[in-house]
Amino acid sequence: MKKLVALFTSLIMALSFASAVGAAPAAPPLEIYVNDKLITFKEDKPVKENGTTLVPVRMLLEQLDFELEWHQESQVATATSVNPRHQLVISLQIGNDTAYVNGKPQKLLLAPKKINQRTYVPLRFIVEQSGYQIDWNEQLNRISIDTILESKGFMWKAEKNGNVVYLLGSIHVASEAMYPLRDELNEAFDTADYLAVEVNTSVEKPGLGDYIEDLATYKDGTTLRNHVSAELYEALVELLEEIGAPANALDHLEPWYVSMIVDSLSAEDSEFEAELGIDLHFMNKAKKANIPIMELESYESQLQMFNDFSDRLQEQFLYGSLYKYYQEEDSVEDLSEMWITGDVDALTDMADEVQADEEYYNAVLRDRNLLMAQKINGFLTGSNPATFFVVVGALHMVGEHGLVTLLEEMGYTVTQV
Repeated sequence: MKKLVALFTSLIMALSFASAVGAAPAAPPLEIYVNDKLITFKEDKPVKENGTTLVPVRMLLEQLDFELEWHQESQVATATSVNPRHQLVISLQIGNDTAYVNGKPQKLLLAPKKINQRTYVPLRFIVEQSGYQIDWNEQLNRISIDTILESKGFMWKAEKNGNVVYLLGSIHVASEAMYPLRDELNEAFDTADYLAVEVNTSVEKPGLGDYIEDLATYKDGTTLRNHVSAELYEALVELLEEIGAPANALDHLEPWYVSMIVDSLSAEDSEFEAELGIDLHFMNKAKKANIPIMELESYESQLQMFNDFSDRLQEQFLYGSLYKYYQEEDSVEDLSEMWITGDVDALTDMADEVQADEEYYNAVLRDRNLLMAQKINGFLTGSNPATFFVVVGALHMVGEHGLVTLLEEMGYTVTQV
């Protein structure tokens, strides 16, 4: 079931320099690009003062997805981001070298000023506060501004008698687009004495492969063909033949495990990878920082859950995996976008929709949530105060039987961070 992923990234930059006798040629006019689009400033050109580039605030912020409000009496410009991934309000005042970002003061290299009746502000400050990155090509006299918005994620906090628990809803497979994470997530992790996850996937589990094979193999004389519809079985055979595998290669296995195998085939061309998963990201950070990693569950308990599902539900799993294999869109995209934007309402709707299948909902969410909540309660009632950073699947957090609700029913105040 292991998938070996190699990420090769290469960047080759070639700079050519030429010497000339006599006077140096004039530098080309300054150009500013936002996500590869050239900004046309017309007569209100950017200017440089003491090495700091100043630009007309309105023209720049409109390019960065902000709405601008000007207060004539106070000479204050207030910019509000309209991008749902980056809730931000920036206030700047003419002649004042202190700006306010979401109400917090920030020092400027130069104060905003009026030039030809236009308000000019320091370019780099605005860009970096807005969740973008900035690059300057000295040769071309070109400034490039590119999107680098932080993912919001889903995080809550509960406290009792000096014990602190941060609850982070994770996505087990993720893409590069989900990084970097917002500062609050990393800052909360940095305070942790312990990391708690569903299962510690950052370490090898000797004998796990043999355990799974034994658990998922029919021992009653039946085969996969006896437990799924003829149409579904034929669809699987077609896929196996398509990839050059024997038609009966998976006959000895139960549908839930065959479903996982098909999912692994789908993942080969997907941008979403377990190696980029949010939980594994923090497990790797914990290992580097020598923070103990605790497990709320085990591989065995999770696998046994799948093995205990009825033939009906296992057949649905396999049908869904085969369907996903031939789809161009990745089924993880919706959940990924919810995580990036921190859309708790959409996440809650998704958790509620899962209740449509009672067997699946009870086993995958409700029953497991009850056990997890009991262990988290133990963290909060420990006699030696400590901080726990708990990372489990995002769907475990919300809804009628979510961890947030269960902890609130235990009497805890749980606040979203």
